[in-house]
Amino acid sequence: MTHLLDNFNLQYLAVILLLLCGSGLLSAQDAGNQSPMAEGEPSEIEDNPAEDRVPDFDKMSAREFFELIDFGDSYLQMFLDGQPLEDSEQEAIIRALTRTRRLQPHRITRWLKLETPWEDLEKNPEKHRLEVFLLTGNVEAIREVTVPKEAVESVGLSSYYEVDAMLDTPSGTTLGTIVVQDIPHPWKVTLNPEKNIVGAPISCPGIFLKPFKTDDNRQGFVFATPKISWHPKEPNHDLGVTADQVRLAEQGMDIGELSHIKDRVKFEGLEREPFYQMMAAVKRIPLDQQTAMSDQIVSQYLTEPQEGLMVAPQKYRARFMRLTGLCRRITKIEVDDEDIQQRLGIDHYYELAVFVPIANPIVSQRAGDESTRKQFTGDYPVLVCVPELPPGLSVGKDLHQSVAVTGPFFKLWAYRSPFMSQEDFTRRQISPLFIAANVEKYAAPSNPETNQFVLAMLVVLGVVAGVGIAFGVVFSRKPASRRR
Repeated sequence: MTHLLDNFNLQYLAVILLLLCGSGLLSAQDAGNQSPMAEGEPSEIEDNPAEDRVPDFDKMSAREFFELIDFGDSYLQMFLDGQPLEDSEQEAIIRALTRTRRLQPHRITRWLKLETPWEDLEKNPEKHRLEVFLLTGNVEAIREVTVPKEAVESVGLSSYYEVDAMLDTPSGTTLGTIVVQDIPHPWKVTLNPEKNIVGAPISCPGIFLKPFKTDDNRQGFVFATPKISWHPKEPNHDLGVTADQVRLAEQGMDIGELSHIKDRVKFEGLEREPFYQMMAAVKRIPLDQQTAMSDQIVSQYLTEPQEGLMVAPQKYRARFMRLTGLCRRITKIEVDDEDIQQRLGIDHYYELAVFVPIANPIVSQRAGDESTRKQFTGDYPVLVCVPELPPGLSVGKDLHQSVAVTGPFFKLWAYRSPFMSQEDFTRRQISPLFIAANVEKYAAPSNPETNQFVLAMLVVLGVVAGVGIAFGVVFSRKPASRRR
């Protein structure tokens, strides 16, 4: 099996796949704000008095459900078992993709089967058509397929992808072709995708469509999926994969999700997935591996003029960094989304406002308007999100606790703050946001020269105090008549 299964058992990976499926199906709105029917599920006909009960979708098989959303036998009969995908099957493939993208994550997870009966898929394909299996493997090739122009408007997509992969089986690997509406963004922008992407580890929920044989008699299988998740196991300069991203991928994070992150804006719907995935992955990294890749700390990166954190945030995406500073506020954030709670066990986290020291001032000003000038001198606010707090730290404002944190950089977040938004409600503070597994109470290291100065001052004060006491004793011996 792949390196993913070396780190997780199948049951745990299935839980992760619920997360990965969900990210591909959500719109720019938070899933928690969506009605179940907003995903395109069939609903009862309210105007029909003869309709005495609503279909129980949760008891349906995948095939029964797909039939209700107009992907039934008339389309399934278009698939030609035993042959590679042909042009005559494109209508059925497009139908599969447009229906698959309408599924809610919990449905896919309920149907997901952790063991794939490969031999029976070959011999009895009709029996397993539209069943959903957990697939892991490595990419072999990718083809972009163009949708006929006359169909683009009606189906809502202009192209899709066929991803050839060597899929893991109990006895080795088998060839698979996975059709998917979209692929990770770095795969599309690389100059030579066939060369750079070959071997990329992937996982996905595969909806079985048909078996096929290649020209050289190799057995293969065709699946559709709402999303392919990417788990690189080594850095790749061409694809922008760093060692830190590999560290997260080893814990189940889909690195393709990082492309949805946008800097200098408020949180957007598509950033929900990478945020929670990163938090879950960081929690699983052993404590002795929660280390920064560089000896430099965040304070040193903040004011670099050309490639610093505030200037080129994309360079530091998911990079593990260390920061120390003064925590002035801790807020508990409740996570109401049931899917996040169920998939990752995250029902809350804590947001810390940490002011880190800076060597040079950081200035914010609207172009050409000197009256809007805001300047940070000495320190700058950085936000950190952690799943739990250590003993001795608790929620509150106006705190004064030195802390140290190590974790990956997520984004430059634009948010309202009293300092920045007081005069102009629309103006936002721009701060680096980090995600970490824990936070430490921290005592700043002392400076030897400062220590010597303090010691000398204490000696001087001691001498002065001693002289004062001596004078007091002498004068206290004068005649009582001189006292008041």
